[in-house]
Amino acid sequence: MDSWGASVGLGLLAAAIGVIAFVRYRERETASLQRDVTVARELRELAAGDDVRIAAVDEFELVIYQRLFYASVVGPRVRSAAWSLLGATLALTAALVTADVGGILGTVVHIVAVVVGAVFGVSTLFFTGLAVFHSATTPRVSFAESYGAEAD
Repeated sequence: MDSWGASVGLGLLAAAIGVIAFVRYRERETASLQRDVTVARELRELAAGDDVRIAAVDEFELVIYQRLFYASVVGPRVRSAAWSLLGATLALTAALVTADVGGILGTVVHIVAVVVGAVFGVSTLFFTGLAVFHSATTPRVSFAESYGAEAD
């Protein structure tokens, strides 16, 4: 057995497992945020006009909204970029493997693998650019200025 081929195969398997684990982790984080929103709503109802309890609920909600920014705006683009990167890696590996295959079928498979790799590569750049753009331009929920005004 060729050790180079085994190393590449194990690397591709590790990359696929890594991307799947990353996407799964982000999906669990989104579900956790949805549960936190429900808890915050219930806590607000239980506070029943008590200023101290309402202030604690406001702090809890602030943290949730700051995390929701990432989970709802940037997170999907990062997950899409991760899937696209995995697709590009697999397609370009297929292109390298089929480069030396002779015949018309080998040539067609090689060309298709190169085209698919290029499409996934462009989509990786696109989704990465969107994630960077949204993380730089979308306003975050912050009440820091209002806390500074209260301290004065």
